[in-house]
Amino acid sequence: MAYLVWKHSGKNRYLVMRWKKRINGVPTIVKEISIGSVENLAKIVEGDLKDIVLKSYNFGVTAAVIIMDRKISLRNIVNSVLNHHDTGMSPGDYVLLFIMNRLSDPKSKSGIERWMSSDYASTIYPKRGSQDFWNMMDGFTDTDMRNIMNQIRDKLISLGYDFSRIFVDASNMYTFMDENDMAKKGHNKKQRYDLNQISYYIAANYDYIPLYGEAYPGNVHDSKTFESIIKNIPDNSTVIFDRGYNSKSNIELLHDRKYIGALIQSDHKDLIKLNIEKDSFIETSKNVYGKDHRIIVYHSSVLEKKRVITFMKRFKKVYVKAKRIIETGDSDAMEKARLYLEQEKLNETIELPSMAINSERMDERFNMFGKNAIFTNISDMKGEEIIDLYRKRNRVEHCFRTINTMDIAFPLYHWTTQKISVHMFFSHIAYLFLALIYNEVREFQKDVSPIRTTEYLKDIKLNYAARGKRVVEKIECKSQVSETINKVMKLESIVRD
Repeated sequence: MAYLVWKHSGKNRYLVMRWKKRINGVPTIVKEISIGSVENLAKIVEGDLKDIVLKSYNFGVTAAVIIMDRKISLRNIVNSVLNHHDTGMSPGDYVLLFIMNRLSDPKSKSGIERWMSSDYASTIYPKRGSQDFWNMMDGFTDTDMRNIMNQIRDKLISLGYDFSRIFVDASNMYTFMDENDMAKKGHNKKQRYDLNQISYYIAANYDYIPLYGEAYPGNVHDSKTFESIIKNIPDNSTVIFDRGYNSKSNIELLHDRKYIGALIQSDHKDLIKLNIEKDSFIETSKNVYGKDHRIIVYHSSVLEKKRVITFMKRFKKVYVKAKRIIETGDSDAMEKARLYLEQEKLNETIELPSMAINSERMDERFNMFGKNAIFTNISDMKGEEIIDLYRKRNRVEHCFRTINTMDIAFPLYHWTTQKISVHMFFSHIAYLFLALIYNEVREFQKDVSPIRTTEYLKDIKLNYAARGKRVVEKIECKSQVSETINKVMKLESIVRD
């Protein structure tokens, strides 16, 4: 069944013709053609179109991935490492196809074939089913993936991307799979402690570009991966890392590198108790993790307000739940409440069984809010600059948020360690491509974000009209920004080649 609908792009709207049919009993859109304005529809109706075949493809994301591959040569790197010389679709092609899908409309491996039917990728590659992907993934070993990452890293450095400052952090994602060598119980970021998880780290630069990243078992503490992180980034990079990597052995791994970290407040109460005016800092020195360090303690009013609000919301929730446990009157209610408060680290602030609030402990907590103690071995940089650089570590956190929001690593429908590792490796490369494309776009569109970049690219379509042997093609951009992206990135060159 064919029908017309209006679609919107910003303040503009345009007509689209869709065809639906039932697939397994579910009404499904099987084809979509962009018509444009009502005037365009009138021209179509008035004209003789009985011999014309129309086809519209999603074009922007796929074209941008191809443009970026021309720059960093991912396809050639993958094929070289895997020693691929056969004709037909290569491992490098499969990786590019995965990236195109993840940045456009993330699907499981079995869903990629369906996605291809409306994407320009279908004019480049033959349709690929899930088994094709699984067979290809079997060819990637841990050594292969490390070699590919090393070559990509070296290529990025040779192209002049700035990796003088590297921000390091780790995250994890829960899965519904049974425990295996990768999926393990751990400290889950979303508090899904009942499920197994997979962890991964990213070492990114100031511009959100990941220089390196790897997945690892969900029960491995972040600090245990530090050696792998350090050996894969340049010696002259300043390393900025979160508290999860703090340890004497990890500091020793840094050797002569410049680095900035933050102390755990509860371990250094002497520093946190210092009287510091809001929005100011003091400097001192202290031996931490086996070495004398420059210490900068600062007090941020913005950070204090944020942490107070967050803490009070959590405190109220915990207090109410602990009180309910006590009020049940069960024989083990006291023990349950105690364990719950210990889990939430409020056992010394909320006293049992009275549920009274320990004012001394509460004051101590509030005194810590807004304060942070930084340790560093950098001596030739102003304190304000050190603080600002450490605050910028949230740039790698932004990488994780983008990956989660766009489902770049999800859905994850693999059950073996090898397949999980390869999937996470592909996902890391997909985010790398997004970051590189975003930086290209940001050069001329300052207010864009990585997520908005893909939205603008999705506004770029490639339309074909064929009559007999004559084929007319036209790139259609739904917004002024997408038009600019098309011109500046020269996406039209993909069709001409």
